[in-house]
Amino acid sequence: MRKIISGLVFSSALIFTVSANATEHVIKMLDTGADGNIMVFEPPFVKAKKGDTIKFVAADSGHNNISRHVPEGAKNWKGEVSHDVTITVDEEGVYLYECDLHKFLGMVGVIQVGEAKNLAAAKAAADKVTAGMAMGAERMAEYLSRVK
Repeated sequence: MRKIISGLVFSSALIFTVSANATEHVIKMLDTGADGNIMVFEPPFVKAKKGDTIKFVAADSGHNNISRHVPEGAKNWKGEVSHDVTITVDEEGVYLYECDLHKFLGMVGVIQVGEAKNLAAAKAAADKVTAGMAMGAERMAEYLSRVK
């Protein structure tokens, strides 16, 4: 019985330690950013650690967020319009996302989790994401340039 209780205490402590080290990153979905650009995620680039959460906040209504490229083994997501969404990033690599309602205006963003193992694939995917944008196509390349 003592072994079972000790094991439960250790397991609970381990879970708490992992959770305590996770960070929540907040990304706002905005009509106009602090820099004056329209239809933006702010911040548009986030560097996170494996196990962190990303909370997309519908600061302005009429936006959503949807993954367009994720590392192998990572889960895709699609948020509803005008709703907050929280994801956990469990795989290292580069994640690309967009507001599919305003992608044509350059409403895109990048998350780097740990090592950018899939950077080449992310850059190729970015070319597809930005194809046909009416404006803001340079944003994705600028955000990807921050990946280190």
